[in-house]
Amino acid sequence: MKTKHFLNFSAYLSIVLLATVANAQPNSFILDKVVVSASGFEQNIDSRLRNILILQGKELEERGFLSLEQALERTANISFVDRGLGRNIDLRGQGDKANVAVKVMVDGRALNMLDNAHGVTPIESVDLANVERIEIIPGGGAVLYGNGTRGGVINIITKKRKDDSFSFAIKGTGYDNGNFGGVLSTRIGKKISDSLSFNAFFSAFNKNGSQKASNEKGLYLGAKTFIQKDENQELIFSYNYFENTNASNGYLSKAQVQANPYQKGPDDVVTKITHPSVALEFNQFLNDALQLGVVTFWQKHKIVYKKNISPQVDQSGSGFEDTLGGLSLKSKYNYDTNSYLVFGYDFSQHNSKSKSLASYTISPTMAFKMSSGTNMKKQSHSVFALDSHQVFDTFFLSGGVRYEYAKYRSKRYSNIGNTRTSSQFSMNPQQTQNYAFEITPQLKYSDTGSLYAKLERGFISPTPSQFVSRDNTRINGAYFLSNIKPEIYDTFELGANDFLWNFYTIKASIFYTQSKDEISILMNSSAGGMSWRYYNIDKTRRYGLELSLSQIFFDEKLIVRQNFTYLDAKITQGLNKGKRIPYVAKVKADAGVQYAFNKNFSAFVDLSYASRAKDGTYTDWIKDIFLTDIGTNWTKDAFKIQAGIRNLFNRTYFTYQGGSGNEKRYGVGQGRNYYVEFKYAF
Repeated sequence: MKTKHFLNFSAYLSIVLLATVANAQPNSFILDKVVVSASGFEQNIDSRLRNILILQGKELEERGFLSLEQALERTANISFVDRGLGRNIDLRGQGDKANVAVKVMVDGRALNMLDNAHGVTPIESVDLANVERIEIIPGGGAVLYGNGTRGGVINIITKKRKDDSFSFAIKGTGYDNGNFGGVLSTRIGKKISDSLSFNAFFSAFNKNGSQKASNEKGLYLGAKTFIQKDENQELIFSYNYFENTNASNGYLSKAQVQANPYQKGPDDVVTKITHPSVALEFNQFLNDALQLGVVTFWQKHKIVYKKNISPQVDQSGSGFEDTLGGLSLKSKYNYDTNSYLVFGYDFSQHNSKSKSLASYTISPTMAFKMSSGTNMKKQSHSVFALDSHQVFDTFFLSGGVRYEYAKYRSKRYSNIGNTRTSSQFSMNPQQTQNYAFEITPQLKYSDTGSLYAKLERGFISPTPSQFVSRDNTRINGAYFLSNIKPEIYDTFELGANDFLWNFYTIKASIFYTQSKDEISILMNSSAGGMSWRYYNIDKTRRYGLELSLSQIFFDEKLIVRQNFTYLDAKITQGLNKGKRIPYVAKVKADAGVQYAFNKNFSAFVDLSYASRAKDGTYTDWIKDIFLTDIGTNWTKDAFKIQAGIRNLFNRTYFTYQGGSGNEKRYGVGQGRNYYVEFKYAF
């Protein structure tokens, strides 16, 4: 088996080296891109003091992807982790903690859910057609973005066109088994006057998956209004709404996967998701040196299981609700050439509710019901400052600090069995205080090249649910206080980036992250139900290498790129000392090539690979993944046609693997599928 994996990976590297191919985002590593994540304000990427990756939304769209998740899973630096409730974005090997250790934002506003046990970061609520670019900071961001950035930060920047524009697109997809789907989208922008403009978009979809009887349908809609008194002042109001009804049928056994990996599973699940959000943003240049930004926002993510039936269990009516509101005040003071100070204040109020209903039918004469629920709240206040100073012509020094104060509340209840045995727990208010800092020296050894070193300390504050444990053997109340502390991590990183010979871009970094007081959970079941205990014991360490190359030839007719990551993530203290962190692949790489035959027609080939990883048992392996995509793009004036094939060789891979022995279950990834899109835009 090891030989097989080695040969698969060796073959992949041979393709990369011999064909010098690259991923789906040409030009994304050229150093003059504009980013927000560098300082919280728009600036050129060449003033960044450490590596940041840019994925252009336009180029992701041109690959025919139907969703943001589908696009990101083919990027070397990004992985996805599924523990059974949905897939979370992972950076730098966070594994089953990806939902609390990788901060995902939309226009600088956090998208992560509060419930660590059930929260799946809802990136499906972002329409790929509305993405301007995606900014990725692998590892880091604690000073600017606070809690939960050990793995890094992903900031999704949405479009904000202010000129007159219109687009209409229709996209169709299909699978070998005859399942089809489609997406219809339109966007309009109007500049009413020099001081007032708006844009709006609408997208509806009805998509079948490769698994029989799987389907999702829903819509996106949104609008932005821009009020600009002059070039120094701007007010932006945005509204977005997402709705999705998803029908799925559960995970398959090993025998089912071997017989037909795309057959219907044993469950019958229908979920409905709604996600409205609003934001008001104000930007003001007070003078040539001082810039002020104010953002207030509100969002609500709601999941309802309209039907959730599996053998012997019916959980219909269960659901989750996550509400987040906040205020951000920030300023940037350019006190010298290539030197600035960013400082600000963040406030957030994060609430989460859950309701779990379960009816168990063991036999025709034995049945019972269980119900439980939570009501959790977290309020946080943070202040931060980050200074970037040009000490000499070729030497820069960046450093900053952040302080966070947070308050927590949590209520729980459970009713077990037909006798309605009940337990309730209302946690007394808890609080935490956390600090983060970073220092990053940078040496510019040429006009295009630089070296940097980064030392960062960050934190992952507990979620309200982690303050509460449950023990069904206790007489006086099943719930009790966990008495846990925040997780603390230290990251040391070295990196370099350069743009050589006017066609060759290179970015490289090595890093080492050590965490202490990691929060772990010990679970067991009994006749009284599930028991669990949160505790601070585990320590982990993660180290790795990230390498990104891109080349441009023949006046940008040929664009190639190679990305490679190596990651070693282990538990160094605790019950699972010495074991690899589950769901973390040691090697991930992506590659591809795009060639423009003329100004109207181009074609591409993309490859992506992820080595095998341990599943949640710490002993069983999730098989490796090797996918190939091909496609073409044709444009003529305002018209565009694109078509292609994803997973060209119909490789079977797993997005989920859980259980053990004969109870092992698998979630099968998308099989070979085809797409074609017609678009009109001006």
